[in-house]
Amino acid sequence: MQWVVFVYVMMYYVALFVMFGKIEVVVGSFFSLGGILFAIILLWRASIRMKTNERTFWKWMTIGSICYFIAEMIYRIYEWMFQTEPPFPSFADVFYLLYSFAYIIALLYVIMQQRKLVVVWQSLLDVTIVMCVMMAYSWIYIVEPMIRLEESILYISVLVAYPLLDLVMLFLLLHLFFVTNVRRIWLWNMVGVGLFVFTDTVYFIQMVQFNYESNSWLDPLWIFSLLMIGLSGYYAKDGHLTFQKSEQPSAIKIMFPYVCFLLLLCAPFIYPNDRIVITCLVFAVGCIFLRQWMMLKENRQLLQQLQTLNDNLEQKIAKRTSELMKLNEQLTYEANHDFLTGLFNRRAFVVKLEQELIRAKQQHYFAVIFIDIDRFKQINDYFGHQIGDELIVQVGRLLKETVRPTDFIARQGGDEFTIIFTPFKHVDELRHFVHRLVSISQQPVAIRHLDIRISLSVGVAVYPYDGETVDTLMKHADIALYRAKEQGKNQYQFFNGEMDRVVLQKTMIETALHEAIDNKQFTLFYQPQFDVQTGELIGMEALIRWIHPKLGVISPAMFIPIAEETGQIIAIGEWVIEEACRQIQIWNERHGRSLRMSVNISPKQFLKENFVEHIRAVLQQTQLLPDQLDLEITEGVAVFNEQYTIQKLQQLKQLGVHISIDDFGTGYSSLSYLRKFPIDRLKIAKPFIDGITEEKEDVAVVKAIIVLAKNLKLRVIAEGVETLQQLNILRSLQCDEIQGYVLGKPVPADLFTTLYIENQLPHD
Repeated sequence: MQWVVFVYVMMYYVALFVMFGKIEVVVGSFFSLGGILFAIILLWRASIRMKTNERTFWKWMTIGSICYFIAEMIYRIYEWMFQTEPPFPSFADVFYLLYSFAYIIALLYVIMQQRKLVVVWQSLLDVTIVMCVMMAYSWIYIVEPMIRLEESILYISVLVAYPLLDLVMLFLLLHLFFVTNVRRIWLWNMVGVGLFVFTDTVYFIQMVQFNYESNSWLDPLWIFSLLMIGLSGYYAKDGHLTFQKSEQPSAIKIMFPYVCFLLLLCAPFIYPNDRIVITCLVFAVGCIFLRQWMMLKENRQLLQQLQTLNDNLEQKIAKRTSELMKLNEQLTYEANHDFLTGLFNRRAFVVKLEQELIRAKQQHYFAVIFIDIDRFKQINDYFGHQIGDELIVQVGRLLKETVRPTDFIARQGGDEFTIIFTPFKHVDELRHFVHRLVSISQQPVAIRHLDIRISLSVGVAVYPYDGETVDTLMKHADIALYRAKEQGKNQYQFFNGEMDRVVLQKTMIETALHEAIDNKQFTLFYQPQFDVQTGELIGMEALIRWIHPKLGVISPAMFIPIAEETGQIIAIGEWVIEEACRQIQIWNERHGRSLRMSVNISPKQFLKENFVEHIRAVLQQTQLLPDQLDLEITEGVAVFNEQYTIQKLQQLKQLGVHISIDDFGTGYSSLSYLRKFPIDRLKIAKPFIDGITEEKEDVAVVKAIIVLAKNLKLRVIAEGVETLQQLNILRSLQCDEIQGYVLGKPVPADLFTTLYIENQLPHD
């Protein structure tokens, strides 16, 4: 669009220099009025397009351009009609002046909108310095010659009004120039007004000198200035502020007033006796001194503010540093302490143990002690987690009161505590200390309104005998702790090499169990069960055996507890049931017998939700009659959850299977559940059978069990019968069934077929 404007103005110049006479007047009028009309259209569209407060500015600009168009129209009509210029002053001058007024109002509006963004005093002084220069030269070349004209007051007043209004417009433009950063689109506006003031100034000089000619080189400049103002409206976009605050004044803005002042210094030499020029010079000098003084004052204030801000910043930094140090101390404390007990945590314990290992190289001993609260899970489940947490806090307090100042105590996690007992010279010191730890359980721990009895298990590893690294000492102390728990809890154990071997063996077995299940390394042995009175084979018990390809035969007493602990017993137990049911069905079908298969059921297996469904599925798959399957459960399972146990046992009875209580008398014996639970047999535990030949008390117990069972209409089977004397006593006590080495050892299925099914051995 700017190229259109430039081409238009150039065409205007070409027309003026090429055309002459009336054609020149017509062509000049065409370019003049056309350019103004084009500027009006651009400004009017901007006033419609704007939605912000800039809309008022563009409206006043449009009004000013319309006034200028009317003035130019009057001027050109008079020129067409009378082939001469209109008289001065005329109605055209009224609208020319209204154009200047409208633009001044528009600039004042912008300044009022931006008044909060500017530093007024500095910009006013800069503008005043420049205006002194403009006023001095305007006085010399324009105003004074006009005043000296021998014309009417109206003529002179109107003539002087033009340069005065131009000076006001120039003052406002300079003010905006000094205090704001002007956007590019508004630069067209400011340059246009500046060009207009320049053209007006040349025009008045020519008027005073009576050498102005219409349709001269000045006319295109007026139109050019209006078109440049119109271009600013063309490029203006809604939502952009007309001006922005000037954060850092440019070198041009700083030097411009002083360069203008240098021009003013030349005026007194040209007109040494002109009072107005001298006054402007003195006033400009005063403004410069005042500006410098205020700048110094402002700089001093800025320095004071900077110093204040620096002091405040230093105070804030000091305060923040203090806060960060406190926060760092807090984070360090939290990182090394247990949130519940306030004792050191595992991380701090490991760090302290590493330090102690370095110190211990100076030939002194120390011990790593692991402490665990026995049966804490039951306490937590029964009383609730809140009581459990308070119990841990109280135990931590008691342990802290027990240790020496040189010792280090920490909470390892859960209900486990650790102590570094250092230093000591004799093992007796350590034993005495550990005994004191275990003795804490002699008194109940008061938690709110409760007196809770606890016991502690303690494991001890001694440096350097039980390890020389952090991991080794902690591992061996932990092994000793669990050894203490296995031995019955409420005691302490010192680590020894045998414990490490047992743990290694258990770890190997646990790992091998996974392969044993997948590779089917298990097999079943079967031990016969006989009727005591008739000697007839009535069934057998399935006993699992593990034949490892490298380790050989692994005893059930070794791997069953590990399988129970790891949960692998469930998969093993399911396989045992499936294999035992398949085998008994084969025997019964081939030999026309109705033998019964007894299978031990793990507590975890019994408590599994789909246990009954699995038994039903196995019976359907093997086509085994339910009454030919006898499930042996322990007393511990029976009393785990009475209602749940009764419900599950009733579901099993609905299937038609038999249920026996295994190892009766060694577990949580209760006469009440014998009446409530739907069971078929009691299996007397082997320890009672072992003692019936020597202890009368054991005979009495076995007799009582048999009498009790018969009164409850239950059958009784004695296991672990190894001598004929035991057999005869049981027969005299009217025991129903017998199982033991005296009648038959556990054997594989093929041998069991030969010995006990096809050719039953005599047993008397």
